[in-house]
Order: sequence, then C-alpha cells, then structure tokens
Amino acid sequence: MAHYTRWRGFWWLIAGLVSLWLLWMTLRPNPEVAQDLKSLTAPATARGISYFWLIDIAGNIAVFAPLGAAVTLALSANRSPTARVILGTCAGLSFSVLIELLQGLSSSRVSSVGDVVLNVIGAALGALIALWFSRQRRIAPL
Repeated sequence: MAHYTRWRGFWWLIAGLVSLWLLWMTLRPNPEVAQDLKSLTAPATARGISYFWLIDIAGNIAVFAPLGAAVTLALSANRSPTARVILGTCAGLSFSVLIELLQGLSSSRVSSVGDVVLNVIGAALGALIALWFSRQRRIAPL
C-alpha cells in the first residue's frame, strides 16, 4: 500500500498540472489560442476535417480526459471503482464550470454550456480509461 500512496501523490500532481494548463489554454484570447493551434488544425482542415469538429467537439473532449484520468487514479483505493470514476468525472464538471464562468467575465472568450457537456464527456472517458488501464497494468489498486 505504501507504493500506491507514492503513486497517489504523483497523480494529484498531474491533476494539478493539467488544471493549470487548462486554465492557461482556456482563458487566453480566442485569436491567440487559434494561432497556437494552427499547426494542428491547418493539416486537418486541408484534409477536409472541419475546424468546428476538430476543436470544438474533439478538442473539448480530449483536453479534459487527462484531468478525469489523473483524479481517478489519485483517489484512495478505499473507494469503489465506480465512486472513483464518478468523482473523476465530477472533478471535470466542476473545473469546466469554473472555466466557463471565468470565460463569461472575459470579453475575448465565449462561455458555452455545450463546452461543459463535452468537457464532462472527456473527463468521464479519461476516468474510464484510467480505470481500465490501471486494472491492466496495476498502476493503482482499483
């Protein structure tokens, strides 16, 4: 169990770093973010993948998956796997709502309930993947 306790701290650190990165990504002005993502979006849009699907749909899901995964892995092994996945998903929900509220205060960002829904889906997928992966690799006793 001492080995697992060491890993829990690591996963909380990852969750914190992911949270800081999410704040940095989502609270900067939209044109600045779009410019930073151009190296990713230009080749995809040239191949016919819509910018909206790539960034607004897939992007919102993908960026919250690491948060859901890290929180799920960081939670105590005394909790049931279901509770850990739910709490990992709720962490994504809470953080997404915070971001959207902060974006609502900004003149250069747009707040959206749709983003919250997609972010929660991402956190839930990340939590489920973490649960599956940890059972396969024994990262943390689930």
